[in-house]
Amino acid sequence: MAQLQASQWYFGARAGLNFNTFENVPVALTNSAMAALEGCSSRADSLGNLLLYTNGETIWNRQHQPMSNGTGLGGPDGPSATQNLIVPQPGSTTRFYVFTPPSDGSTTTPLSYSVVDMSRQGGLGEVVQKNIALLGSSTERVAAVLHANHRDIWIIGLEGNSNRCCAFLLTAAGLQLVPVASPDGFVHNAVFGGLIGQLKASPNGRRLALAAAGASGYPTGLVELLDFDTRTGQITNPVLLSSPEAGRYYGVEFSPDGTKLYASKLALSSSVPSLLYQYDLTVPGYNAANALLAAASSPTTSSGYKGSLQLGPDGRIYITLATSPLGVGSIPFLSAITQPNLAGAACTYQDRAVALSGRNSLLGLPGFLPHELWRLPPIGPSCQGAARPFTLPAGYDADSVRWDFGDPASGAANQSRLANPVHAYTLPGTYTVALTLYFPDGGRQVLRRGLQVFPRPVANLGPDTNLCPGTTLRLAVPEAAGNTYRWQDGSTASAFTVRTPGQYWVEVVNSSGCLRRDTVRIGAAAPVQVRLGADTVVCVGQVLHLRPRSSGPGLRFRWQDGSTQETLTVRTAGTYWIEATSAAGCSQRDSVRIVYLTPPALHLGPDTLVCLVNGPPFVLDVTLPGVRYRWQDGSTGPTFTPNQTGTYWVTVSTPICSATDSIKVRLFDCRQASVFVPNIITPNGDGHNDRLEIVGLGPEPWALAIYSRWGQPVYSTPHYRQDWSATGLPDGVYFYHLQRAAGPAVKGWVEVRR
Repeated sequence: MAQLQASQWYFGARAGLNFNTFENVPVALTNSAMAALEGCSSRADSLGNLLLYTNGETIWNRQHQPMSNGTGLGGPDGPSATQNLIVPQPGSTTRFYVFTPPSDGSTTTPLSYSVVDMSRQGGLGEVVQKNIALLGSSTERVAAVLHANHRDIWIIGLEGNSNRCCAFLLTAAGLQLVPVASPDGFVHNAVFGGLIGQLKASPNGRRLALAAAGASGYPTGLVELLDFDTRTGQITNPVLLSSPEAGRYYGVEFSPDGTKLYASKLALSSSVPSLLYQYDLTVPGYNAANALLAAASSPTTSSGYKGSLQLGPDGRIYITLATSPLGVGSIPFLSAITQPNLAGAACTYQDRAVALSGRNSLLGLPGFLPHELWRLPPIGPSCQGAARPFTLPAGYDADSVRWDFGDPASGAANQSRLANPVHAYTLPGTYTVALTLYFPDGGRQVLRRGLQVFPRPVANLGPDTNLCPGTTLRLAVPEAAGNTYRWQDGSTASAFTVRTPGQYWVEVVNSSGCLRRDTVRIGAAAPVQVRLGADTVVCVGQVLHLRPRSSGPGLRFRWQDGSTQETLTVRTAGTYWIEATSAAGCSQRDSVRIVYLTPPALHLGPDTLVCLVNGPPFVLDVTLPGVRYRWQDGSTGPTFTPNQTGTYWVTVSTPICSATDSIKVRLFDCRQASVFVPNIITPNGDGHNDRLEIVGLGPEPWALAIYSRWGQPVYSTPHYRQDWSATGLPDGVYFYHLQRAAGPAVKGWVEVRR
């Protein structure tokens, strides 16, 4: 941030700006009591609190009331037309000198000064000395430059109708009235307008520039560039610059780095544009006598007449606007050059850049000492953990520096003597960066700037790991509003599925623009193998111990019952499984079926009726693992296909035991009608042949109707489901009618015998 002494601007027709804001962004003030056509000055304390302001005729205090004994400043011709200046007395925080040059046309009114003591009147200040002549004949210009010792201050004025430049030294003891005189490059003649125009010093005080509305041989005025020795007060090497365009030079200002000089030219009528020039002082030969800077930009026009130029605490140059060259009918805006260190159009001139809340700027702006506008340029937000470069501002000519990053938790890294250091903030937050400039004569100055450090997003993919064969791994980072994501393959989701070993990374950028990247290596884990062997048949009462065959380092086991030992004792039939997990987290599961040689392990099923139709044959199947078979006909396979009605049996043997089961199978040839209807049922409740079970019905609905021997219906259903058992009917013969939706009917009789 710039020094806050220059943060309160009062100027024009009760206009003002407050730069004591975040990043020094100006805010319009509407509490001014002053009308200042041109020359004005204002002053704040080190905290940015207003102290006083003046138009060269009256001094107002912070309550916007005329200061005690603060009226009637200046000469009989009224307040200065171009510049006034408030300068602090070295070594004091309460005494200020107010310098008031004469107005245009006066060749007898002196450059005067008055002294203000801010300790008087309860801190509102009082003028304790007034209108003391300093330079008998003066132009409208006055400037102040810090001495090389960085304590004392040079007050620079130009003698009227003369080519003399005078530098007076202001010290803690007071103002030395004998000046250091130096010849100028032209005569400051009132006849040609040579008294009018601003005088400014470069940021390091080693150059001066002035604008003159006219001079002998320069009908459109001139800009002069001079060298200034801050140690001796000598002014040398005048360079006169001019341009043929109509108008009169009025305002000048240096860029913050001192490499560019800007000048305004007032138009003398509404038909002539008001102009703005940029001179590049880095062009070789710029200080050759009578050399026009070749890098002068093309004139810039805008609405309104351009008057004073003034560098602001925010590093921009502000320009007054008026609707006439005399400031009559002014405009409630200031224009601005937003990037004054850059050459040509890159300097970015903005017309009507700052609104003044209805107040008008007229032609003047308050002036300050150049070093009071020294500043650290905006650093911009930083990100937690990121290396933030810091740049020494150009043009201040310090012989050594010390940076303090406002981060004491960083230890010795919190300070640096490098001109352009780098610092990383480990924690987010607001920090104050301080740059101390040290100068050869023992002086020093501290510049400060606030810095916001934003947190980095979360991007943690975890430790390197391995991918198990045949599996995938999901990598993910937390989602947050405003975050963007980018993976190594260019995908932009917050998660990524890994299918093969390799190196994977993700970059996460949050809404503050902070980036974090994390990388993880995914290796190939060794496969896990576990086997329980083939399904097994055991005898009743036999105990089996399951022990897996496995491979893989550091395996852990888990059985289906949650136990974790390496073996499992089996006493009942069932399916048993084990899961083996390696140290890498890979797992494999195997299962085995244990069968005890008893029903229902060996069961041919209930006695049955089989309809012989065109289709798969009826097969008896008792397949079991690791046993021997013997059927009733001596065959030894696990299956048998009956080919006639009869009783079929099978014996299944292990080396220790055996078991036998049998089944009665009745085969019927129902290939002609596609179904077979038995001719007798015995519904006596013994579980055998209790219902009328028709073979070959299939899934489609068959309608069944049953009648007594006298033709009376006793049962009817549109979809027979094998459930008629002659409930409530006497034994005897019954007739049936069986038919499906498409196809011939099947008719016949069935006997009920209990």
